[in-house]
Amino acid sequence: MAETYRVAKLPIRLRGFVEPDTNAQFEGYVEPGTYFVLDERLGFPTPDTDYVRLEVPTLGALDTWICVRWRTQRYATVVQQEKPPPAVRLPFDDEPLAVAEDRLVALLGGLRDYRYDPDKAYYPWTLPGIRVPLGPPRFNNCCTFVEALTVKAFADAHGAAFAWDSRRHRQMMIASAEDNFSPVTSAVESGMAIPPPSADVPPHPWTLIQGWRNQWRSGHTLLVVDHHPATDKVLVLESNCAFGLDGVGYRGIGNLRDKGIQPPAAWWKLPDVWTWRQLCSTYLFRQQAWLKVKNRSLSRLSPTDP
Repeated sequence: MAETYRVAKLPIRLRGFVEPDTNAQFEGYVEPGTYFVLDERLGFPTPDTDYVRLEVPTLGALDTWICVRWRTQRYATVVQQEKPPPAVRLPFDDEPLAVAEDRLVALLGGLRDYRYDPDKAYYPWTLPGIRVPLGPPRFNNCCTFVEALTVKAFADAHGAAFAWDSRRHRQMMIASAEDNFSPVTSAVESGMAIPPPSADVPPHPWTLIQGWRNQWRSGHTLLVVDHHPATDKVLVLESNCAFGLDGVGYRGIGNLRDKGIQPPAAWWKLPDVWTWRQLCSTYLFRQQAWLKVKNRSLSRLSPTDP
């Protein structure tokens, strides 16, 4: 039988509270979206109201209580949802535009000293078909990090067979509101990646994700190097100024310049490494693209490692 869990679907923004009571301390607003339910209090504290406790990583306490019903009026829908199975790990051996993982790993050396700055972004090298500002200084942001790493790797591996231009660059920078997931679009349309079965399935090794905390504010572009199904932990590679980072590194582990390019052994056992569920609860609106990366070793070889 498939594993299921409870989710609450909020069509509107609701107030969150420390306790299941609107007279309790206000914690912050919960934006429209789908959230994992941690606890339920039905007909509490009076028969007129139902409350659920949601996993909300964007709030300080990581969870909060919301009122989902007052008398006959419902503010959210709580349903049982089937947990998607782990992604089938594709080798990409027969993909003509695939790249070996060691190309990406080697390029990380040129990005390890970059620090995060949302307004000042420089590249460590030139990219085909476009003009980009070159460092030093060594600053980048989430979009420029992902573009610099992936486009350089695919261009070096395939030369003229891989095309990149100003339109693809604008997509990676999300220059138009017509496509809020344009980094994912550019990765798929350029041939670097394939689309997954859905946005909610667990990520494949080397997945590009464009996520938004709100619709459409507080966006972030990141890479998931691997997913550990047993713990649901994800090895997130990004440029950020949060989650133990000030620049390029692994979320919840540290900057590459401090911790090195290789992730720790059994990284999925580290307490500060995020789960896929946390990512989904944080980036309520998201799309993903599975990069065509073969001969993987930085990402785990076996999805069943304990």
